[in-house]
Amino acid sequence: MKDAMEHKERTLADLSVTVWLTPENASFSFEDHFLYVQVGETRERAFLCRQFPFELQWEFISVLNAENEEIGIVRDVALFGDGAALLREELERRYYAPVIKKIIGVKERYGFSYWRVTTEEGEVSFTLHDTYRSIIHAGEDRVILLDVNGNRFEIPSVAALDKKSAKKIELYL
Repeated sequence: MKDAMEHKERTLADLSVTVWLTPENASFSFEDHFLYVQVGETRERAFLCRQFPFELQWEFISVLNAENEEIGIVRDVALFGDGAALLREELERRYYAPVIKKIIGVKERYGFSYWRVTTEEGEVSFTLHDTYRSIIHAGEDRVILLDVNGNRFEIPSVAALDKKSAKKIELYL
């Protein structure tokens, strides 16, 4: 109870202030399997979150602390020079999505669809709930599928799929 009272109340004015993280005011490091950010004298664990996950993969990256409070925003990871590779690696790990190469089969039952696909890592099965809402158009021809467990699967180009696979997903697009 005391911790809750000690927690600083944040006003709308506090929340609306954007802190832009640049190489001049922030640095990132990877230690003991965790990403850290140093801003001024404060060093804390950092969690990266894309503000526009489908359109801008490397721009407008929100940096959060362990309490899920925003530390600041990275306008573009490329601004961090050598540190950009570290940020890209962390984002790729967080937003990992196996690429679907082939759709083997799709079956529907009671509002769920059961998918068998071939990815870069091999054959995978997963389930979508409310299939039409679980398939996100992320560009002209790019599609992201979100399964019931929160996993993402990507089809970079529906047009590049073989004819049988394209026909199986065509119904849902």
